[in-house]
Amino acid sequence: MADEQEIDKHLVAVVNEVLDAVYQAKQVAWSASPSPLREELRELVAFLIDQSGRFMVAEESIGGRAPGMASPSTHNRGNLVVEAGSHHAAVSLLTSRVEALARHARTRAASIGDAPEAQMLSELADGLEARARRLQPS
Repeated sequence: MADEQEIDKHLVAVVNEVLDAVYQAKQVAWSASPSPLREELRELVAFLIDQSGRFMVAEESIGGRAPGMASPSTHNRGNLVVEAGSHHAAVSLLTSRVEALARHARTRAASIGDAPEAQMLSELADGLEARARRLQPS
């Protein structure tokens, strides 16, 4: 089983990525007023916020807040809608990033083996994959 320091390293990396995804998903959801995907996007934002809190609590319980954990307010990574060029392209880009985060969470879960936090990472990946599927064009 992985030691606490290794588990902490993986949790910090995931929390930082989830916080980035929160800001990106909020931007796309905000721009989605005429989109039929608006509720799916809002639900993705709520899921990501819930998961970020869950992982921050887990990470902090392993010897306190790690120095690599960035403040949530530092995670504004530009405007995804502007970067993509349109709402439709932004949804597609966000979906790709959510799928990448799910893959990354699975890789990190495998890295820490049978630690309880591995289950959290797998649950995060499952939730992200399900939400990414709902954002795919029919």
